[in-house]
Amino acid sequence: MRHNCSFVAVVARVEEQIVHFDFYQESRRSKAGRELLKQKVSLPRHYFDYLLHSGVMEVECDPPYCPTVTQPAAIGMNIRSLGSSVLFDMCFSPQTYKLWQNTDAVLEDLSLSADIFEEYVYRLGAISRFRYLGRVDDPSVATQLGENDMIEFKRDFLLSKSGIIKTIVAFANSNNGNLFLGITDEGTIIGVNHEIEQYGDPDKYLLAITQYIQDKTAPLLSPFPKISLKKVQDQYVVAIFVEVSSELICGLDKNGEKYVVIRTNNRSVIVKDPHQIGEIYVKRKLGSEISRRLGLL
Repeated sequence: MRHNCSFVAVVARVEEQIVHFDFYQESRRSKAGRELLKQKVSLPRHYFDYLLHSGVMEVECDPPYCPTVTQPAAIGMNIRSLGSSVLFDMCFSPQTYKLWQNTDAVLEDLSLSADIFEEYVYRLGAISRFRYLGRVDDPSVATQLGENDMIEFKRDFLLSKSGIIKTIVAFANSNNGNLFLGITDEGTIIGVNHEIEQYGDPDKYLLAITQYIQDKTAPLLSPFPKISLKKVQDQYVVAIFVEVSSELICGLDKNGEKYVVIRTNNRSVIVKDPHQIGEIYVKRKLGSEISRRLGLL
């Protein structure tokens, strides 16, 4: 069967375990024809061969390329932005189970039209998820948007510790979210300069925040939140981006007891009903769409 689109690898060099190539997409529906997706990329040979054997890729190589024995592979699409075009990373793992934790090769910053992207996902049997969707790096932009389902403000770290954990757990269990330290509930940037001075060094300050999040969540957040310092005029703000987790994430209270939080109506809400907690667990393990199809939610 001849498909409407195909990846094309123009091979530059083949090593025993690695293939180096330029990566193209060729559409038979578009007048544009062949389009460069990424130049000078490298991929472990067994993943390169998997794309070839899956029928989604053609190879141009001199002398002709000789594929190796095909090994099982799982492919995941990390969607960065979604619209008429999709910006994504293509991730490779030896197995589907814990794909995101065991990724050992990535082709980053690929862009395809939405319909072509969907065709590749279908043909590869790929698993897709939204990564970085909703990420807000600029505190000034966040204050203009205000607190919502994906943005929350805290005045500081030292006096807001329990609220910080509650928010991070809620984002991890519900949707990608942005937490900013050094901004009031009303959206005024007041900074965390005084806390940085207490720690004596910005790196020590960020390390303390990182360590506290590790100590007060279970299991370990994967991927772990992206934590960075942003400067707005003379004020430093901590930006924490939390990706939704494939696991059910719990917070730990002062007694070490676990609790579950979800994000709803722009608020982080503790869930105590065992049935609700079970539903969240199923969604994390199977994905919401599969769970609905099975009648589990």
